[in-house]
Amino acid sequence: MNPLRSLRESLQEIAQRAEVLPALGGAIEDLERPDFEEREDHAVNEEERVFDAVFETQPTPLYRPLQPVGREQDHRYRYFLDGSFRSYFLGTILEQERESPVHFAQVGACLLRREGDGSVRREALEVRSLLLAGRKRLSEELWELLEEQTRRAGLHLVDLTEQDIVSRVLSDFDLRNKAGGKVRYEMRRLEAELLLQGIRRALPDAWIIADGSLLFQPILNGLLRESGIPRVIGVSKNFRKDPQFVFGRGPRAERRSIYQLLAGLEANCRTVAFSAQGGKVVFWYVRLREQRHLDYPLMGVVKVELANPPQEPVDSELLDQLSAALLAERSVTPHGQDRRWHAHLYPIFLAEWEVKEHLFGREVVQQYMRWR
Repeated sequence: MNPLRSLRESLQEIAQRAEVLPALGGAIEDLERPDFEEREDHAVNEEERVFDAVFETQPTPLYRPLQPVGREQDHRYRYFLDGSFRSYFLGTILEQERESPVHFAQVGACLLRREGDGSVRREALEVRSLLLAGRKRLSEELWELLEEQTRRAGLHLVDLTEQDIVSRVLSDFDLRNKAGGKVRYEMRRLEAELLLQGIRRALPDAWIIADGSLLFQPILNGLLRESGIPRVIGVSKNFRKDPQFVFGRGPRAERRSIYQLLAGLEANCRTVAFSAQGGKVVFWYVRLREQRHLDYPLMGVVKVELANPPQEPVDSELLDQLSAALLAERSVTPHGQDRRWHAHLYPIFLAEWEVKEHLFGREVVQQYMRWR
């Protein structure tokens, strides 16, 4: 079944029940906010801003030098997870004094597996089509019609007015602006499903790199149910800029902003690991590239997270091994194809590209999206 053809028929029926202001050309693509990954990182752990617990077995030195370790020496990372989405504003439904924007989106997630010879294959891929509208902005009768039509079309209906951890950073007043956060939340939920499935189907001793924060609740809850430390790290290219880090105790304690912390972080080095949410997650920073090639200290750095169900300091040697193997994943870079090139891990880029190849293009969506 072509979801776009079914959706077009559904929109035509909805237009007979309510007044509609269609988007120009039938559909306008929503552009992804470049800072939304950073906003999400702030939202999922907004209660903590000052981090003073170094949570590894060797708490010094502050910066630990590393040597990249490729798969020939240690093929630690075998699986790579990322997601992507495309979202479109279709128009506004007007129902007496009520009104709501309507959006169509596709979200997808892909888990890649890398073989021993370095080739990659698709382990799992899922794409979902969504229709988004504000339930509280429409009558119950019209919402029930939307539910019936989306069910018939094989789409998932998403309520723009329902609160979630990602989109709550955006105002409920402008639901059209909030749609991007809701779509991203649905994408992250899909990533969580594939990640937890991937842990169970992964090869023994193989690790997964997941793009984004593990503090996203559906991911973290699943990981904390695992026995021991799950073989997953979360890697964020964009992360919150407001944390403060405290080293030492008493009057000699030293406080640094994240800018001060990362300005002293040299290439092929990591910081010590810090505790988040009472030790349920440990995180640290790794510099993938020398600063002299970049514009400011936070470029070329990734934030790395590790779920920690035992909630005890993590073995520093394990963190060194994870970071050294991570450095080797930067080798091939899609320079010029993505503004985040300086912090890209090439297999993650491939997973994202695989998802995008299975999403409808803008021209296709605009061709189908007609209210009348």
